[in-house]
Amino acid sequence: MVAFHQPVKMYSMKMNFKHLLSLFLLAGLLSSCVSSKKYKSLQEEYDAAQMAHKKRLEMLKSELSETQKEVANLKGEASRLKAEAMNAKKDAASALEMQKLKEKEIANIKMQIKKAFSGLDDPNLHFTTKNGHLILSLTDNVLFRKGRADLSRSGRDVVATLADVFKKHPDMRILVMGHTDSDRIRRTRYLYKDNWDLSVARAATVVRDLLKDGVPAAQMTAAGRADLDKMGIVVEGKDANAIERRVDFVLDPDAEALYKVYKGMKK
Repeated sequence: MVAFHQPVKMYSMKMNFKHLLSLFLLAGLLSSCVSSKKYKSLQEEYDAAQMAHKKRLEMLKSELSETQKEVANLKGEASRLKAEAMNAKKDAASALEMQKLKEKEIANIKMQIKKAFSGLDDPNLHFTTKNGHLILSLTDNVLFRKGRADLSRSGRDVVATLADVFKKHPDMRILVMGHTDSDRIRRTRYLYKDNWDLSVARAATVVRDLLKDGVPAAQMTAAGRADLDKMGIVVEGKDANAIERRVDFVLDPDAEALYKVYKGMKK
């Protein structure tokens, strides 16, 4: 009986061993399959992270490049604004210097004219300064007979004297402006239609004589204002309108030309 059961027991043990081995192999295969899937999943996550990182890096590089360009542009703009500020400062200094030179030139011209007309009655000679211009006003009796535009003999001498002063200042612009009072023209209506006509004719006459005396035409302009520009000055013992019947010489020294001469002298 004992000998009969021994092989059966051995057979049973072999079967159990094979069964266990199969279970271990199956477990290993299952474990290997799970690890492979997990690895693949992790690899995909890693690749996705790498791709996202690469895109982010490229975006940051692009943003950095744009920022560098903006910084370069801002530096260029800052340099341009700095240069403009420096030029503006130089221009302001030059303008101030030109203004000083112009004021000095106006004072010089005024002194020369006063010296040239030292014998002329003061009521007939007036100086005003307006908008950076020197205005010399001569009443009509100094230059003309009433209601006429042809220079008197003494008027020619006055214009010749002015020409001598003006020729010393070749860069000065001269506006000769004729004026009248508000009285209508009567005795010389056959010559002049109205006060406009008379005022312009007087200015043109003075300019022509200045030309004859050597003042360049390019320096001068003739104009008339009839009775529109009142001086508002009443001279004692004189006709109340006498000062309105006048010729103005609006003198404007060329500040830029003066400045160029000044700079040339400093070199």
